Amino acid sequence: MNNLSNTRSFGRKTVAMKVRGGRTLTLATVGALAASLLAIGGVATASSASNEVHACVHKKTRYARIVNPTTPCRKTEERVVIGGGTSTGVTAGVQGPKGDTGPQGKQGPQGVQGPKGDTGATGPRGATGPQGLKGETGPQGPQGLKGEEGKQGLPGKDGTPGKDGTPGKDGTPGAKGDKGDRGLQGIKGDDGDRGPRGFRGEKGDDGDRGERGERGLQGPAGPQGPKGDPGTGGGFTIYSNFASLSGLGSVKASCKSGDFATGGGFTFGTLKNAVVMSSVLSGVDGWTVTVAKDDNGKGNDDEDRHGGDNGTSVSGSVYVVCVKKA
Repeated sequence: MNNLSNTRSFGRKTVAMKVRGGRTLTLATVGALAASLLAIGGVATASSASNEVHACVHKKTRYARIVNPTTPCRKTEERVVIGGGTSTGVTAGVQGPKGDTGPQGKQGPQGVQGPKGDTGATGPRGATGPQGLKGETGPQGPQGLKGEEGKQGLPGKDGTPGKDGTPGKDGTPGAKGDKGDRGLQGIKGDDGDRGPRGFRGEKGDDGDRGERGERGLQGPAGPQGPKGDPGTGGGFTIYSNFASLSGLGSVKASCKSGDFATGGGFTFGTLKNAVVMSSVLSGVDGWTVTVAKDDNGKGNDDEDRHGGDNGTSVSGSVYVVCVKKA
């Protein structure tokens, strides 16, 4: 059985116990560590490795810390195995009388600073305390420094004008002067009222015929007409054919053989010093457009209106809308 003795001093314990090899080891322990070591040293243990306690003891301070069997000790510590031998139970004897209080022991060395514990949870907010009493008025502070001189103020507004003085008495009339020169021509007077309307004159001769005016711009497309009633015949296919128009004269755009025309028209990229004379249906299968030189010698584009040459230039196409019976 392990021999064990201890001395209590201000919550700190000094434990002396015999360990393997017949050595007596003195340990300095505190709190729960002392209780665990005392419990290990004072109970009956079985002959089993599970009853061994491994501890690392500091070589100088003799503080011990219990570790796992596989945990290595530090360089400043030595390993101690407590228990593990065959032992028998301990029967407590009759408690003796209380001994005299021993002398005050010397102050032990300062222990090693332990690790900082985890921050505890924030406690609930306390109730608001009552309003404190009003403090006494403090003494008068010292006189402050003189401030800088202020800027010149703005000029004041003008005062109210004084009342007019009393008019003076009329002076003595002067002597009669000489006759003056003739005055300037007066301003023309206003026109008189309008006279009565005269008799109607005879009709004059007709004037010469004026020059032909310029061709107006093409008007916007008219609104789409209402949808026609469904036909009673078979199905039809509508398509368009085009023919190039590059000079004066007539050009016809024709439908394919066996089809018939339902409409047509023209479009120009250039139309200079020329005019469209006609745009009509030609037979049952085509559309013809006729272009002639402008007799007035004036063009139809901006260049000709601003002094361009009087040459003729035509570039466009004629198109015909055809119907093919399905």
